[in-house]
Amino acid sequence: MLRAAQIVLPGLAAALFLYGAAVCLRALFGAPGRGLPAEPGGAWPARRLLLRAAGMTLAAGGVYWLLFAAAARRASPGADWLAALQNLFYANTDARHYIDLARFGYGAGEAFPEQYLMIVFFPLFPVLVRVGTLSGLVPYEVAALLVQLPLAALAGAGLYALVYRHFGAGAARWAVAFWLLCPGGVFFFAPMTESLFLALTVWYAVMLERRRWGACAVLGVLAGLARAPGVLLGGMAAVWLFLRWRREKRLPRPGAWCAMLGPAAGLGGYFALNQAVYGSWQQYAVYQKEHWHQALGLFTDTVAYHLRYLVLWWQQDRAQAVFISLAAVLCILAQLALLAGAARRLPPHWLAYGLAYTAVTTGVSWLLSAPRYAAALFCLPACLAVCGRGTRGRAALLAPLAVCGAVYTLAYLAHAPVY
Repeated sequence: MLRAAQIVLPGLAAALFLYGAAVCLRALFGAPGRGLPAEPGGAWPARRLLLRAAGMTLAAGGVYWLLFAAAARRASPGADWLAALQNLFYANTDARHYIDLARFGYGAGEAFPEQYLMIVFFPLFPVLVRVGTLSGLVPYEVAALLVQLPLAALAGAGLYALVYRHFGAGAARWAVAFWLLCPGGVFFFAPMTESLFLALTVWYAVMLERRRWGACAVLGVLAGLARAPGVLLGGMAAVWLFLRWRREKRLPRPGAWCAMLGPAAGLGGYFALNQAVYGSWQQYAVYQKEHWHQALGLFTDTVAYHLRYLVLWWQQDRAQAVFISLAAVLCILAQLALLAGAARRLPPHWLAYGLAYTAVTTGVSWLLSAPRYAAALFCLPACLAVCGRGTRGRAALLAPLAVCGAVYTLAYLAHAPVY
């Protein structure tokens, strides 16, 4: 049974990926009358609509913060609030690493446990946390929470703007709801990098489509300094510019090239940080492999090995079986199914980015955080809004997603293996 599943499900994942890739290639290289997609006809939303989307995000953040407060107080009834927050967020996520980096910085010493390993974490979020402390007036743990609110609001507004332009106001509202209630949505308000990365991603796409090259280039550099998949935004820009060239028969302006290369420049800055601290451009990769046994691979292999661990852990530790292995398998298949299902309606540069992001973030030798990574892919809530037919269809998709999101959030607050 296991052997059959290890053949069928990775094969299904590969088939879904190849179908989405074929649709994307047809849009890129098909005949203008058949394959070349039309320009979106919609205008950008008014500022009041963006503020409404941001407000919707902040309201959701308030709910998550109430959950954080209740969980922290329940887990640490006699502790002060700062200690209770530390006990909540330091238990099983990378939050403590980001906060330690904000407080002490990178180095080969022992200012905090395993400081030398922390080069695997990108620098932009710790810098924002350090700025958020207002030169020590605000505790680092509190600053790491506070910076999430404006970042999440920006992410929600940017997601709304993108979906609004391509699919209208109704789809945009539903996309924001899908995003906020998905499994992994809790990480947008915890001390993690998801809000930062998604905000940079969606606004990079907005500035790209509006041809604001300077802002686009800056956002690309920041995305490359926030997380490794940020470099994929350069590929998304390349696809968009290629389609513009096919339609307009004109080479991009110099500013467009800067916008496309911005993410690579940001990643180059991270490599330079490795060189400055350790004398090696790729020291992070050494630590990833030696300490966490982490390396790039194929997402089909990820499905296969998590099926094996699912069976192995089911008798030993069902929490790990469910929240790591089963979650990873379902998440990979669901991502690819959504991208394939909406492939013919998604803008080709979104589709190309979604496929590349899925392949890179799930194609690793040891995947622990599939729902968290998926939550930061802006294409997925757009796919859900597109695949749902009318209010009833979208509600039918939102209901099970919200249930899964609630279960995942409660598991995170209970210190289950949710990373």
